[in-house]
Amino acid sequence: MEYKVVMPQLTDTMEEGKIVRWLKKEGDYVKKDEPLVEIESDKAVMEVPSMREGVLVKILAEEGEELPVGQPIAVIETEVEKAKEEVGKPVEVKKEEKPPEKRKEKVEIKVEGIKPPEKIKLPEGSASPSARKLAGELGLNLKELQGKGEIPTPAHEKDIKEYFYKKFFTKSALDILKEYNLDPEDVYKEIGKKKIDKTDLERYIKTKNIPITQKPSDIQSVLIKNLSKSTQIPVYYITHQFDISLILKQEKYTITAYIIKIFGDVMQDHPKIRTVYRNGMFYTYPSSNISVAISVGEELFNPTIKNVETKSLKQVYEDLQNLREKSKEKKLTVEDIQGATFSISNLGMFGIKQFFPVIPPFHSGIAGIGVAVDGIISVSFTFDHRVVNGVQAAQFVIELEKRMKDQKYIKSLK
Repeated sequence: MEYKVVMPQLTDTMEEGKIVRWLKKEGDYVKKDEPLVEIESDKAVMEVPSMREGVLVKILAEEGEELPVGQPIAVIETEVEKAKEEVGKPVEVKKEEKPPEKRKEKVEIKVEGIKPPEKIKLPEGSASPSARKLAGELGLNLKELQGKGEIPTPAHEKDIKEYFYKKFFTKSALDILKEYNLDPEDVYKEIGKKKIDKTDLERYIKTKNIPITQKPSDIQSVLIKNLSKSTQIPVYYITHQFDISLILKQEKYTITAYIIKIFGDVMQDHPKIRTVYRNGMFYTYPSSNISVAISVGEELFNPTIKNVETKSLKQVYEDLQNLREKSKEKKLTVEDIQGATFSISNLGMFGIKQFFPVIPPFHSGIAGIGVAVDGIISVSFTFDHRVVNGVQAAQFVIELEKRMKDQKYIKSLK
């Protein structure tokens, strides 16, 4: 029986997904819960397991294709025993028989003085047609070089050029070629030296004003897509200074952990901060779920700490550390990244005094935390005006201030 795999809804805000990479190919046997495909949602890229056991008989969406949630992306044959017999066997395709054509006698035409063009002997090996042709023209033993690992398998035209022309470049110059994704043949012919070094190449790049081109990572692509959505949200800003002297006297946990815990507790008294606007409706959630901006190299993650109001400060701190490690290892799950209604971004740890953060989609607001100066931090809030009006926001901010200055409350956090 055929089972249609559809584009899943990986987060509660996801409307469409992008096929990043198929982990199985047509004809592969797939177990239930075995990773089948990598999909980019509106928040992250994650592996999606198969919901059925069987054979992947048809892939309906190619890598890089974006499809709405619920659209079929593949077909799995679930009659396992029957399907197992067909795994790995070639599929016979019957061609329509065309009526026999009338036999024509071959007529040989000889033209004196014209020689047929010499055919280039294509070398053995795994490569694209253009790469194989180029290897033949350059006299390279493709199969032997691939056996030694000097040319990748399968090879493309770029790989052949890189191998052949590398003898004209020093090692440092070759590194720059790869960094700037330059065609070694073009560079060699233009510079015109027997051996091109780093200085020659740097001068060439500067003279030509050549930029480094980089494709955004999957995580960066998700962030860019979300930032585009954020610009459509009607927002306003509030800046307030908080005295955190009591928090700074506590040395066991980080300032970020304290702020998350305090925000989570106060959110319980302010339902609008636990509300998001989506598809023409307001959704107010019972728990204080707060997402936290975590930077890993050039990538930014926004995982969620759930049920902050029910957790101790120690548990919040441990959750935060766990999410940092998962972000570094790129092992965040769907559960880790969804459900937040408010977000916190702390650039104070880098010495930044004040900044205005961009609100993530489907959040009521976000707080940008600045560095503490003489026990005072400047916090800039960005609120979704559709959800939280100015008075409601002011009341939330004032209660946060009271909690941070409440000695009994701060001491009770453990």
